[in-house]
Amino acid sequence: MQLVFIGFGEAAYHIASGLKAEGLTDLGAYDRNAADPQLGGLIQQRAAEVGVKLFESLESAYQAGEFIACLTSANSALAVAKSVIPQLKAEQVYIDMNSAAPTVKAEIAQIPHNEGVMFCDAAVMGTVPGNKHKVPMFLAGNGAAKFAAAFFPYGMKLTVLDAKAGGASAIKMFKSVIMKGLPQLMFESFEAAVKYGVLNTLVDSLASSLNGKTVEQLADTFTARTMIHAARRSEEMQDVVATLENLGVDAAMSKATLAKLDLLAKHNWVEILGTNGDKMNYQEAMKALIENKE
Repeated sequence: MQLVFIGFGEAAYHIASGLKAEGLTDLGAYDRNAADPQLGGLIQQRAAEVGVKLFESLESAYQAGEFIACLTSANSALAVAKSVIPQLKAEQVYIDMNSAAPTVKAEIAQIPHNEGVMFCDAAVMGTVPGNKHKVPMFLAGNGAAKFAAAFFPYGMKLTVLDAKAGGASAIKMFKSVIMKGLPQLMFESFEAAVKYGVLNTLVDSLASSLNGKTVEQLADTFTARTMIHAARRSEEMQDVVATLENLGVDAAMSKATLAKLDLLAKHNWVEILGTNGDKMNYQEAMKALIENKE
């Protein structure tokens, strides 16, 4: 059997549905809840709908698959891998698609295994229900290339990284720093703006600064200049924190920004980066930042 899922919840169902539409019919799955009186009905219904064979045991499932994709949960990823990977045979590929930390994926890669068994750290980089099997994934580890080669023909959007297991999941985690942190900055700023009655004007002002710029352009604008002007911006953020607190707004994000700026201000970045440092691209600025961290 070409692909067997461990865990046949929403994500596995939608991926299987998309693959079936592309002509892949050799699919199986094991889900410990398949026989549950409350949860099993939906699992069995979905499996029948997309032609996925449900196995009665975990062992029978992983023995049958060339590619074994784990989609259980981040909390159980390591435990499931420890129970499966040592039992696999040469040429089988274990793919962990859970949103687990890169350290967990790296630990899975170190689980003792038979010669020829491969592991792929797969980071799912979008919403599965809307994209199905075409949801973008970053792949790392020694099984990444084999997985990608086998499923490219079925329309999967797989990017193989030149990275060890954990590298793919690291991208997803570090992207979350921005994508989950940015809304918190908005909440903090917008709440204060509402209390002053200027929310729409604030958004318009942000638009004039940000709209039309690429992420690369923003990174180049923000990185070196923030380092160089950290002391002045720290003073400005002190007033921001005081204003937010006077309004009764939780200033946690602004306080964190202030603390980061204070750390940056301990260095003479004008001297370190040079006279044209404010024009330095973000890659060079980050290299200088890491080299000069205390």
